[in-house]
Amino acid sequence: MTPKAPLVSVALSKDGIWSVHERSPSRVAVAYFPSKLGAMKHALQVAKAKRRCRVAVFERDGAVKLEREYANPAAEPAKELS
Repeated sequence: MTPKAPLVSVALSKDGIWSVHERSPSRVAVAYFPSKLGAMKHALQVAKAKRRCRVAVFERDGAVKLEREYANPAAEPAKELS
């Protein structure tokens, strides 16, 4: 069984701020943006920097509106921290 691809999710909060959450076995990060365009650009930049990654856009009720998996075999493998 192959491990799940890291997930980058884009969601709109109740106060109108877009957030991008990056979740992987070795990393958890959150970034906030005033516009959807800025959030999507950041999410795609993160996804393209990884070997495999899923990007999902969530509705306010938590339902997945859009989801896509990216694969970039040329990306550098993640380095382990000592």
